[in-house]
Amino acid sequence: MHHFIPDPAGGASAPAIDPSHTAAIRRWAAECLRLPEDAVVSVNEVACIDPGCPLVETVIAVFEDGRTRSWKFTRPRVAVTRMMVEQTLLRPA
Repeated sequence: MHHFIPDPAGGASAPAIDPSHTAAIRRWAAECLRLPEDAVVSVNEVACIDPGCPLVETVIAVFEDGRTRSWKFTRPRVAVTRMMVEQTLLRPA
């Protein structure tokens, strides 16, 4: 069960989304997977209030050649690093 959900109105503000960091995550994914130019890489931050799931997940989804692949990181987008992307995306399924 979650005991703490940050409330931006209550004084604790969420970190601002940095578009350049989101673009970097897309670029890291494309480089790791050696994707073609026409592949689409999506980076989304998803909130969850269900018991047992993280408060925030970052999801990288890759759409190419009629198939979709996705990876989840149990942290906000701002905390996702290049090393995390490389280790996760290059790990055998």
